[in-house]
Amino acid sequence: MKLLEGGRTGQIWQDGNTVVRPSGSWTPTVHRFLRHLRSRGFPGAPDPIELAGNQEVVSYVSGRVCEDLSDQFVGSERMLLSAARLLREFHSASQGFLEADRQIQTWMLPPQEPREIICHGDYAPYNVATADHEAVGIIDFDTAHPAPRLWDLAYSVYGWAPLSDPANPNVTFGLDEQLRRAEIFCTAYGATGEDRRQLPEMICRRLQALVDFMLASAAAGNETFVEDVIAGDARLYLSDIDYVRSYRDQLLKALC
Repeated sequence: MKLLEGGRTGQIWQDGNTVVRPSGSWTPTVHRFLRHLRSRGFPGAPDPIELAGNQEVVSYVSGRVCEDLSDQFVGSERMLLSAARLLREFHSASQGFLEADRQIQTWMLPPQEPREIICHGDYAPYNVATADHEAVGIIDFDTAHPAPRLWDLAYSVYGWAPLSDPANPNVTFGLDEQLRRAEIFCTAYGATGEDRRQLPEMICRRLQALVDFMLASAAAGNETFVEDVIAGDARLYLSDIDYVRSYRDQLLKALC
C-alpha cells in the first residue's frame, strides 16, 4: 500500500484502485450519499466499497490533487472555471438524498437551515482531483452535511479566490485578483444576484462555524483538531473573517 499525503498524515493509504481511510459515526450515512451521487449519474466522487472496523474503503479518484494556487496548473483560470462547474454538477446530483434516504442520518458537521442539498463542506483545491488542466473529481466527503447551496458556495469561493490577506504565508494573489477570481467562480457556478449579495456575510458565517467546530473538537480531545489549533489554523480563519469584512464593499462591487 502507498501512503497518501495531505490531511491526517499516516492514516490514509492507497491500495491499488482503492483508498483506505479512518471512518467515523457519520461514514455509513456518507456511503449512502455516495451511492446516491452515483445513481444520479455524477462520476466525480469515490464509490463506497466497504466499512471494516474503524476504517472505510472507497474507490480511488484518479487525478492530480494540489492545494498550491501559485502552481500555474492549479491556479489557472481554466481550472477555476472547471472547479466552479464541477461544484454545481455535484450540488445538482446531491438533490433528493434527504428525501430518498429512509435511514437515520448522522453527519460530522451540524446541518444548516434551510436543508436544500447535501454540501461537501470542504470544497477547496486540496479536495479536488484534476486532469488535463481541469477539475474532474472530489475527494474526502467526511464533512458532507445538509445545508443551503450558498453555504458550500461561500466556502468554495473563499478557498479558490482565495479570500485571505495577501500578507499571510502561502497566499498567491493580491486583492484585485482575488476579487476577479471570486466573480469568475460565481459566474461559472451560476450564482444568482441574491447569492452574490449574501456571499460576503455567508463566507464569514461559514468560517466562524468552522472555527467554533474546530475549537470544540479540540477541547473534546480530538487529536487532529488539537494539532490544527496548535498550528494556528483557527487564528488564520478568524483573521480571514476580518479580511473579508474589511473589503466587503469591494467584494460586493466585484460580484454584483
